[in-house]
Amino acid sequence: MDLWRTRNHSIKMLTKEYGQQGKAIEEAFSIIDDCIGLLNRKTPYDDFHWICGLALAKARNYALGAYELILDGLAQEAGALVRPFIEYHELLIYFRKNTSRVKEALEDRLPPAGKRAQEIGGCFHGFREYLNKHASHSSFSHHALNHLFEKPEMTIRKEQPMLPNALFRNISDFFVLMILLGIEAVNCLQTEEGSSAEAQAMALDELRRKGIDIFRLDERSNKDALKV
Repeated sequence: MDLWRTRNHSIKMLTKEYGQQGKAIEEAFSIIDDCIGLLNRKTPYDDFHWICGLALAKARNYALGAYELILDGLAQEAGALVRPFIEYHELLIYFRKNTSRVKEALEDRLPPAGKRAQEIGGCFHGFREYLNKHASHSSFSHHALNHLFEKPEMTIRKEQPMLPNALFRNISDFFVLMILLGIEAVNCLQTEEGSSAEAQAMALDELRRKGIDIFRLDERSNKDALKV
């Protein structure tokens, strides 16, 4: 049994045919790591930096877990990790828009995720509802189970194969989420420190522009997500 067959095939694609795309995702992680480092300079003495740093680190962990599942051919299951990833992304916006809200986190009395999303005018409502219905909880819906069948025989797959087109589409969507997280990380840093993340902001903008091209986002419905 080779449990990592699909992942190994995916990694091979990311070093060859999708080499530019794989490097772009690594760059996105690197920028976010830089932002965590900048937030870490004032922790734990500054509550805003401390809480935002923790939220960003949690979002990064969920992102890495989701990326690994995508490489395993389990993009649908990765949705179970994307949902809390979105919650931590929106928490960064929630704290940035009113820095005193970090006290709610410190005292473990944050309002529910839905209420926070309303407070910030969050744009992920439809996506979150989709994840709730088809990925984050047990479901026998078409979206939740369709990838488990061999067609047209309708036999159950024991493992998910590496499908190049599906991999490209999934890492493309993942890249968009990473750029949006990076943008919010920079925004949080600049809320209290002005131009402290200038280098990261410039690198992120360059990566965003490059990503639109190499992921062919101008051909897809998510192209507007990277317009900032």
